[in-house]
Amino acid sequence: MRKLFTMILLCASVQGTLAQASPDNGSEKIDWRDARITDVGVVVSQVERIIRTDSITGQRDTTYNVYPDEVVWQSDGTDVFDSLSVCNAAKARSRAKRAPTQGPTAQSGNLMSDYLSGFSYYVFSFDYPSIDADGKEIMLSAMCACPPKGKTVNNVVLGTHITITADRERPSTHFKNYDADDWGMLFSLAAGPKLILNGKYQAIVLAANIGSGLLNIVLPGIGALVQLGLTAVEIEQIKKAAGYHDYDYDLVIMPDYEGYGLTVERAHPYLYQELTARQCVDGMRYGKSLYSNDPALKYIRGSLRSDYRCFSCGYSQGGSVAMACHRFIEQNNLGSELHFVGSICGDGPYDPMATLMYYMQQEQAGNPMGMSVVLPLIVKGMLDTNPYMLCHTAEEYFRPEFLETGIMDWLASKKYSTTDIDNLWTNYAKDHPGAINYKSAHVSEIMNDECYAYFTKLYNDNKNTFTSAAGIPLPAHRGLIEDLHFALASNDMTSGWSPSKSIQLFHSKGDKVVPYVNAERAKNALGNKVNLETAKNGQDHGDSGVAFFKGDDLMDLGLKRWLNLRLYDYVTSICKGNY
Repeated sequence: MRKLFTMILLCASVQGTLAQASPDNGSEKIDWRDARITDVGVVVSQVERIIRTDSITGQRDTTYNVYPDEVVWQSDGTDVFDSLSVCNAAKARSRAKRAPTQGPTAQSGNLMSDYLSGFSYYVFSFDYPSIDADGKEIMLSAMCACPPKGKTVNNVVLGTHITITADRERPSTHFKNYDADDWGMLFSLAAGPKLILNGKYQAIVLAANIGSGLLNIVLPGIGALVQLGLTAVEIEQIKKAAGYHDYDYDLVIMPDYEGYGLTVERAHPYLYQELTARQCVDGMRYGKSLYSNDPALKYIRGSLRSDYRCFSCGYSQGGSVAMACHRFIEQNNLGSELHFVGSICGDGPYDPMATLMYYMQQEQAGNPMGMSVVLPLIVKGMLDTNPYMLCHTAEEYFRPEFLETGIMDWLASKKYSTTDIDNLWTNYAKDHPGAINYKSAHVSEIMNDECYAYFTKLYNDNKNTFTSAAGIPLPAHRGLIEDLHFALASNDMTSGWSPSKSIQLFHSKGDKVVPYVNAERAKNALGNKVNLETAKNGQDHGDSGVAFFKGDDLMDLGLKRWLNLRLYDYVTSICKGNY
């Protein structure tokens, strides 16, 4: 039986240093039979080739449609272990999605269409046991990406995903590229030396043809496919330049987080870092154990290298969770068991108080928030699960007219993405003359007067030091707004520990959603194990995410940058101990 912890409601005066009820150390041995695989699938890469022959001139024209990788699940009635079955199922889906060809008969006569389908890697979804904020056992859901059959696992990756507010966005429900979801890029680590890049203005290299001496390059949005005849030596030169090796296949495990997937009816403990870290580390341990032991995966299982490396990696909320997992693993002596080497963290809210101080700084400059949904999402997460906040309500912190939009119900429903919520706010403002469109609002339009005054004073008193190692001082006593302050500070990842393994940070100075002050604070507070790379292009949060995975200057390193991903560079460096 797993150990449980007791949640203590801290609705009395604070004594001594800041404390937050925390999960048990989670270091006991696990049994993979306590978890269960719910589905197995294979990720399929597809290109549709369309050949049109002009019925008058006989001129042939060939075009290519590139489809995003998708999962063909065993539950779809497909035998995922049979390549022909999988390819036929994928082709049928693509035919159904393709719109009828338009245009004059003379231009589209003698139409021939076929599909170039190939395996990328296997996936499986699974449920696993962990604990909730009350210390009770719960089952959570996750997804794991596995190398192609027979390939050896080089690294084990704990992938931690970005902020989501709709259940349909969770990792275990579907698969898309990072243009829609970040886990597409993280899962691509399972594909090995595939030389694949998916996204605008970047090449997709179909590795299925590498072995035959043909390098196929597809340019999305342009529709052109260039086939280059290459010698074996040239192919090896390209692979070497891109930093790939035949053993570069990773096992990538991505939990859904509590509140999504299997636990969609429960509240998501947003930015409750220690609890989320415990749950995610549990997910990684069970996912790795299932891969190694469950008979259901016998067909696709590969061995783990004896010297495999493990690391956590994520962007945005996933960046802070990756760092929280790093801290949890070190503080609970799990590093040796997991072969843990560090974390790779992009544009994460490592210090919620520093983030809020940035918002107050922007408020005084007359600027609205970059993403208004952040404030209610943070406060809701604290109200639902943080021990400092369990005796409070949203009405104590927000303006009534802000809550009247329905924001808390939208977040609780798990039906709406952040983009959906922006649209709901826009429509609300249209339907209610005089109402504010909270899609882009000021902090003063969201917080009530008491809350706004407290954090304004806190910023004015600490505006020259809030990114330093010292950070923001704690309140001297409990109180309505002070409890929110304590709750935010209890999830500061930049204090209370000193990492022994490397942390690779990436952050954009142009990020208005999760500001650069988070990276400054982490760098100043956590010491020489932290390496900080500042984004070259200074883009805002969404575009900076693309740069984190793909690189923000494709030409500065020539062929290597063109074919490779920044993520692969980080993985190589952290696993070799270069940071």
